[in-house]
Amino acid sequence: MTVFTVSVCALCVVLFGALIKRSNKEYALLAAVAACALIVTAVLGQIAPVLSQIREVTQSSEFSGDILPILLKAVGIAVLGQLVSHICKDAGESALAYAVGLFSKAAILTVSLPIFTKIFGCLEEIVRL
Repeated sequence: MTVFTVSVCALCVVLFGALIKRSNKEYALLAAVAACALIVTAVLGQIAPVLSQIREVTQSSEFSGDILPILLKAVGIAVLGQLVSHICKDAGESALAYAVGLFSKAAILTVSLPIFTKIFGCLEEIVRL
């Protein structure tokens, strides 16, 4: 899918949602969620070459093998958390949107703990010098 195709599809869903929002708000939200799922699926297809390139770079360099999965998990959590947060805001649930955002940030910190441990270990070695 191209950016133009995704943009046109998104605008069609927005217009369709605006038309049916008057009579049935739930269907408009459902259409938006379905469009988001399709776009995220398209993004995953587009990003596959980038991920393979990142894997090649990390394998050929002195990067530790466990850093890449941690970073990918953190990015995935951030994207999913932000998407769900915006959907909650669109549904009028701003408190729930805030809670989802807060939870996703805490999850990113939890997933990233091994990287922080390595960074602090390197800093400790530098201070000892």
